[in-house]
Amino acid sequence: MVYVANLVRLFFSIYILLIFVRVILAWLRPNMFNPIVRFVYASTDPYLKLFAGLRFLRIGSMDFSPIIAFYFLYLMQELSYKVLLTGYFSLELLLSLVIVLLFRFIYFILFIFLITVGLRLIFELIGRRINNTFVTIVYSLSEPAVRPIRNLFNLNRDLVFDIPSLISLAILILLRFLLLPRLLKLISALFN
Repeated sequence: MVYVANLVRLFFSIYILLIFVRVILAWLRPNMFNPIVRFVYASTDPYLKLFAGLRFLRIGSMDFSPIIAFYFLYLMQELSYKVLLTGYFSLELLLSLVIVLLFRFIYFILFIFLITVGLRLIFELIGRRINNTFVTIVYSLSEPAVRPIRNLFNLNRDLVFDIPSLISLAILILLRFLLLPRLLKLISALFN
């Protein structure tokens, strides 16, 4: 049974890799007449379209549907692997895998926001406003983390220094390095 479990895990890993390649290709805008590109799109589009219709996965310019598709496939991979190895399925197993993947997703989103808000602050310090593509992308990706702080304190965008970004970065650091690890320990203690 170990052989079958490893084979199923390999299948899921290959498909996850194909989805990753598909996401990268979407950013690069490749030649759609290339047979490899057509194969990647044809094999991944039906699965990705299942998640693309979920509007709540879009926050500002960020579309989290490919990330959710990754995590769902990973959940199915781990669940099938463990069920094939042990021979039984339990709700506790499913719940524990979902919680672990939920925390990984939250950590990933916080990582993206930490990097983009940090870069935004660096761009503010060196005096680079939105004047090239990379800076525009950073501002666009960091805006969902900064906008609530700006609205909460009713600060306008024409400040000399981007105070909402600084406050947002501080909150993100607190969440990532203090609150979430403690919450994860508490939840993992419930399952032990």
